[in-house]
Amino acid sequence: MRPHRRRGPLEHVLVAGDLADTASMSALLACLPAHAYGQVYVEVPAGTELVELAAPSRVSVNLLTRDPDAEPGRLLAAAVAGWVGEWAPEQPDAARAVTLWVGATVRDHVDPLGAPLQLL
Repeated sequence: MRPHRRRGPLEHVLVAGDLADTASMSALLACLPAHAYGQVYVEVPAGTELVELAAPSRVSVNLLTRDPDAEPGRLLAAAVAGWVGEWAPEQPDAARAVTLWVGATVRDHVDPLGAPLQLL
């Protein structure tokens, strides 16, 4: 068996939130296995600097910069919807574990996505 192949399931993650969620996101990312892969989306107001979130090497952290006049949560909801459309499995797969975490502060915009998220 090749060294890069794992016997357990692949750990695929989506972590999404805003500045108010960074402590929770940081704690979650610290618990992920080193072989996890996926995306972290953090929606921030324009001009905001974010403390760096430590993530496994195959988990990318993406800042979604919101214009000052834009409604909070819309960018994040669009990112989550895009991720679900591309990565959410249609059927359970024993070879792949999916972890999905969305911060509570953007709930109003992400809740309408509930139907596709229930597939996970």
